[in-house]
Amino acid sequence: MPPTSARSIIVWAGASVAVLGTFLVVAGHGWPGRPDRCTLSIPDGCFCERFDPSAVLAGAPGVRQPANTWFNLYALGTSLYVAVRLSRDRSARVDRNLITSANPLADLYVFAVLLLGLGSMWFHASLEEWGGYIDGLSMYMFVGYLICYTAYRLSPSVARFWVGYIALVTAAMITQICWKSDGAAVAVVSVLVAVYFLLEIGSWVASGTVMLGRPKTIALWLTALGSISIAAAFWYLSRTGAALCDPDTLWQPHAVVWHPLAGVTAVLLYHYWREAPG
Repeated sequence: MPPTSARSIIVWAGASVAVLGTFLVVAGHGWPGRPDRCTLSIPDGCFCERFDPSAVLAGAPGVRQPANTWFNLYALGTSLYVAVRLSRDRSARVDRNLITSANPLADLYVFAVLLLGLGSMWFHASLEEWGGYIDGLSMYMFVGYLICYTAYRLSPSVARFWVGYIALVTAAMITQICWKSDGAAVAVVSVLVAVYFLLEIGSWVASGTVMLGRPKTIALWLTALGSISIAAAFWYLSRTGAALCDPDTLWQPHAVVWHPLAGVTAVLLYHYWREAPG
């Protein structure tokens, strides 16, 4: 068994090769399945960037939306950063809380941060319905982690974390699959984010005056909130037909702002958890 301090790097490397390698193989051979509903609604209805509808219908090899696909490679960097920082904490035996400990749940966050970007690639490259499910899974695994880790800080139990996490991600996936709507994933993620905010507020209340004496910790969380707020604004403004949407340019705000800033938020939350009590 490899040393614990190297495990996060191994998880990152193995997951990167597996997810990205499989993606490249499928993209090179063709995308089977049924086109996503967004391809049938309005012209360029899939997050603004123009695509070839005939290629989607034929399941042809290649990448439908280059900008929205390849900018997701940011996740290799953000997840590697978390993996390296976690490895250093373990080597230094920081063990301040679960996110700095040898517990495999910390390694799970490395994978969640990685998949947050690489999972989105499957949808934008294929514009197939099942690609949208992988994109949804990547978001549910990330936001689900926020919920379950915050619940863990309130009441530590590794067993409850795993049960709750698996149940939450599974329920979110089933909801998206059964809810036949273009906005299903957005609605599910919005609900999950709201749950996370409530739990986070609960964790601050439970800490009493502890958080008030940690301005750096509060600043990290507020910066993460600002990052995802800016990202969400650009996501909204770059929708098909919105003010920042230009289907024929590689400058796609959805790709160059929304995706990377989501990764920045993930890194900031990691640093917040390193400092936060619980």
